[in-house]
Parts: sequence; C-alpha cells; structure tokens
Amino acid sequence: MKKFGHYLLLFSIPVWCISCQPKAASSANDASQPASPATPSFYVGADLSYTNELEDCGVKYTVDGVETDIFALFSQRGANMVRLRLWHNPTWTRYANFADVMRSASRVKSAGMSILLDLHYSDTWTDPEHNLVPAAWASVVGDTVALADSVYNYTFATLAAMQMDDVLPAAVQIGNETNNNILVADNSQLLPLDTRRNVALFNAGISAVNDFNRAHKKDVKTMLHVALADAEVLNWIAGVKAAGILDFDVISVSYYPQWQRYTPRELGALANAVFETYGIRLLVAETGHIWTRRWNDESHNLVSRMATGYPEVPCPQLQKDFLIEVKRAVRDNHGYGVLAWEPGWVSSSNATLWGVGSNWENVTFFDFNNELLRHGGIDFMNDDNGRVTFTVDMGAAGASAKGYIAGSFTDDGFGSWQIMPMRRVGTSDVFEFSTYLSHGQTIAYYYLSDSTWSARETVPDSLRRAGTDRSFTLAQGCDSIAINEKFGIQ
Repeated sequence: MKKFGHYLLLFSIPVWCISCQPKAASSANDASQPASPATPSFYVGADLSYTNELEDCGVKYTVDGVETDIFALFSQRGANMVRLRLWHNPTWTRYANFADVMRSASRVKSAGMSILLDLHYSDTWTDPEHNLVPAAWASVVGDTVALADSVYNYTFATLAAMQMDDVLPAAVQIGNETNNNILVADNSQLLPLDTRRNVALFNAGISAVNDFNRAHKKDVKTMLHVALADAEVLNWIAGVKAAGILDFDVISVSYYPQWQRYTPRELGALANAVFETYGIRLLVAETGHIWTRRWNDESHNLVSRMATGYPEVPCPQLQKDFLIEVKRAVRDNHGYGVLAWEPGWVSSSNATLWGVGSNWENVTFFDFNNELLRHGGIDFMNDDNGRVTFTVDMGAAGASAKGYIAGSFTDDGFGSWQIMPMRRVGTSDVFEFSTYLSHGQTIAYYYLSDSTWSARETVPDSLRRAGTDRSFTLAQGCDSIAINEKFGIQ
C-alpha cells in the first residue's frame, strides 16, 4: 500500500432492440464454485487489518441501519479471503502485532474465509519508499546470512503458532511492496538495488514456508509482492529468477488507478504473461477505487484519480464497475485472486502516523455514516452482476447533440444523481455507456443531449416506468445485455 478494474422481463422496459447473454456455466476459475471448501480456485476479498483498531475506537458498521460484523458481512457477500498485515514488534501501536493478527485471524476463520498473512518484516509500514529492518534484527542487518536466518526462524515460528491456534493462513506474503531493497538499516539504502541480497532474504522466507509444509503436511502458498507498472513486473520476476530465487507460487501486485496507470485489460494480459512464462499465478493483493472526492475528516485522502478511461464522475457504481473489471481480467487469465485494500477504513478517532482519522474514507465500501454503500464496491466479491450497455441514437436531438445518461445508478453516495458522459460510436449519432448492475436490480434513468440538467430528454409516455423516467430491471442469470433506444422517441 502506498501510504502518502432473451431472459429479460420484457414488460419492465420497452426498447427497440434488446439482446441478453445468459450467465455462462461456472468454470474452474469461478470464485463462486471453489474446488473444495478449503481451497477455492480463485480468491476474492479484502485487507481488513484496521478492523480491530477501528472498532476499539467505536466504529460500528451498518447495513440498512442494522449493526453488522464486517467479517461476516464480507463473507456473506462473497469474500473467501482476508489479508492481514503483521509487523514484527511495533512499539508505536497496539495493532498489527501478533496478538492483534491472531484476534483478526480467529474472526476470519469464524466467518468461513481463508487468511493471507502479509509479513512486512519490519516494525512499521513497508513499501517502495520504506523498508526498515526490525529493531530486534538491527545488529545483524549487515550480515546477510544471519539476517536471513532471522527471517527463516521468524517465518517458521509464526506459522507454527498460527497452526497451534488452528488459524493457519492459506498463503504467506514474503514482504510487502518489495520493489527495492528490503530490511535496510536506513531508508536511504533502498537503492541501488541489491537483487542478490534481496533474493537471499526472500529465499529464507520461502524456505521456512516450504519446511513448515513438509513438517506438518500442509500446503501454505508462498507469495512475493511488488507495486510496479505492468511491464516492470515481468522484468522484476526475471531479475529475481536470475539471482536464484526459489520457486514460489504467486506474484502479488498493488494495483491502484492513482499510481499504476495501466488498464484492467492490460492487467489481465500481465496475469496471462506471468502464468505462460513462469507458471506463476497473479494476485491483486491491493486495489481500490474512489466513490467520492469528498472528505469526512481532516486527514489527507491519498486517492483522487479515476481509473483510466472512466468518467470523471466518482460514485459507488463506478467503484463497483472498476473492481468487477479487475476481477474478471485476473480470473480470465489464470489469476489467483483480487483483494480490495482496507475497504472498511472509515473515518474515526484512530491515530495513525499521519494524523487522526482515515486517509481512505473515500475508497471504502461504506458511506460517511459507516452505512454500506448500496451497489458499491462490495458487490464485486460475488458474481451476481451483469454488464448492461445502454445505447442511444441521439439523431433526434440535433447534429450538435452529445450523449449523456443519468439515473439512480449514478447516485453520488449522498442521494444525488450525476450526469455520466456516454461514448460516441464511431462518427455516428449513437452513444453508449456500460455498467454492471446486480441481478434483480431496478433502476430509473434517462438520457441527456448535454452535460446540463436542462438537456434531459422528455421520455414519451409509453416509455415512462418511473414517474417521468425510463426504467430497467436486470433479469436473474443475465450476464450481459445491450439496450438500444432513441432519444425521446419510442
């Protein structure tokens, strides 16, 4: 994480052309059809490492006004993995230490989900700009053999302790966002890159997991993690391979529109290339998308950009669309899974290294009252969604008309509809807009010829189904549908 993607109910919508693609039969990579209860073939979920701290500060999550346990909520909505970060001995906080991780791990297991253990090998945050050796290992930071021995023993002992409490993780992340040098005495030593030293330390962690698996007849997966552009990921793997890295199971990446500017389609191509080249599966260990640019406290928000190609109109619906696109891209290309980062980190009185509150409340799955956003990002975790493409012929609106759409699905998260630009199809008068709706979801909507409310169409009486608006309900089982209409004309 840097700290500072003919089943229609025809009576529900009169249109002049509809085509519906029913949902395909589940494949081996379908998260809703795990290979076994213990080993899903594809993981979806979230990093919920802040949860205990936030709840201790008084945070209560609600759904339709009813308080809910966030771990149970995510499991009910389709999550099958939770990522938990572990710092070695953080003296500046009571959280993300071993006791806190065990507390969370028990909750994850009780909710029926798997654990990804994120070992930072530090007493604090690690990322491409920060990767300090734990204070307990500072005396051997210059001795790679001794430091690797510390990494091995710590990794093995952590797994053994989790095994004793029956909360063994499904996978272990050997370091966090390890683009540059790891376990350094000072962050000025992150570069120049010493790949051979890094690999010696990575190998110690991998060996510890492998030896634990052999000793206990387990199959905990090994994972390395970077935050790089798509092309750089392959180069990074090639570099550690050349330096003698032991075999590992998964390459995990951080993937945020704010920093990694490639598209979900390009992410899918990366997942495929990694698998075809190295036989390694890809996990998006961290991702997220804003649903608003507003703030709920005085703590600086880290993310403000929309994903490449997305309208500059943040809302819960586009947050959901992005995450679904990311999941489909990874799953369709041999991927291991997709996890959202800290979608429960709402604003509260918790004190971080950067102040009181949240740097992330505009990326969570909850509104500013900690109420679950309706049809927001959490919906990406299940497959109860279908892609809906609204296509409108704007010819009746005049030669200068453009295409826009507004509806209940463009709500800004605070109760107000927003106007979304549509994409012109070639040089025609036809415009389109695609989004993912939930099966059974009914929306009201209409088209506009410009980006102002006065440019809305007058929907013919015969097409009105929601007051003066059009209406559409996505049928159960429909994976994709195209709706073709004319501006203000039946």
